Amino acid sequence: MNAPTQGIQAKAGTNGLLLPGLPRLPTLDGWRAVCILFVLGAHCTVTDRFPLRLAPAFVWLFDGSLGVRFFFVISGFLITWLMLAEGRRNGVVNLRHFYIRRALRILPVYLAFAASLLALQTFTTLRLDGRSWVGILTFTTNIVGSSSWTGGHLWSLAEEEQFYLLWPLLFRWSRAHARLRTAACLLGVPILLCPVIRVLGYLRMMPAAYYRGFGVSSCDSIAFGCALAVLYAHRRGQVHAFIARRRRATALAGAVLILVPYALTKLFLFGIVTVPLGESFEAAGFCMLLLTGICEPDFAFFRILSLRWICWVGALSYSVYIWQQIFCTSPSSYGIAHLWCLSFPWWLAAAFLTAFISYYAFERPLFGLRRHFRD
Repeated sequence: MNAPTQGIQAKAGTNGLLLPGLPRLPTLDGWRAVCILFVLGAHCTVTDRFPLRLAPAFVWLFDGSLGVRFFFVISGFLITWLMLAEGRRNGVVNLRHFYIRRALRILPVYLAFAASLLALQTFTTLRLDGRSWVGILTFTTNIVGSSSWTGGHLWSLAEEEQFYLLWPLLFRWSRAHARLRTAACLLGVPILLCPVIRVLGYLRMMPAAYYRGFGVSSCDSIAFGCALAVLYAHRRGQVHAFIARRRRATALAGAVLILVPYALTKLFLFGIVTVPLGESFEAAGFCMLLLTGICEPDFAFFRILSLRWICWVGALSYSVYIWQQIFCTSPSSYGIAHLWCLSFPWWLAAAFLTAFISYYAFERPLFGLRRHFRD
């Protein structure tokens, strides 16, 4: 992956739709770095030899669920934007090529991680039951659950992949690349339904499997990202003009939509609002920040998101997310008392080193193959 440019220097198609194969949208990799920072910070608190005196600060500063939610928004935005570009250019989205590209990006490191779990289960005391392996091998960890912390984080990837089995089919069937209203109606369903599902789940009025399963409880974050891509693709000129005039107000509003429900949830206040709508507000607020960064990458702190080393961390974020769970697992799960690479803070270095090797040794070489399946 190349680092994103400082601005959008791309040609525009009809209605200003940006085309793939041109410079990356600014700040996206930077935001990925922020997301993985939230996840890693949250996982530090469960690692061996983490200082308990730091726990209150880490609990407030880092929230893994919030990081995953932001990942969902970015993923929904980027993949929908690429489908919009392809649909506008070719008149249709090639689903076969779409799924091949997704498989080439997701499966190599995913299967390598699964093989590593199998090796750890074979040669250490780590144990994953049959239910966990079913979830891992079928991308249904969010439904069947996991008996082991080490593989439990794959729930988020399962939710994404389930969403992307359905969304491209609906996208092509509805010709969403050409019909703004149709796309908005389709994406409005999960955005309106998920708050209801969260309330029913909180009140235990539905089975946990349905509450967790198929991303129904949190897929509105992905849908918010998809909707943002549709808006940006169809109204690019108006969006840029609006952000240029109100960039400070937009960024501030986005931050408020994130921080207020975040704080209220931490303090267990106003659950009647935060349970159904907290995640929705945070996803909407992040959409506003994401859009401001894309339109005004040189404004305020958004410039930091385009720094080369920040973008590099963002490019590694998927690999880091997959591998880090091995190193933030308690050494006792592997049948050992202590190991430097499984303890705070050295586990972070081990996770990044493993991700670095994974990314450059067998993930990045496949990027060229993925390009063969871009029209």
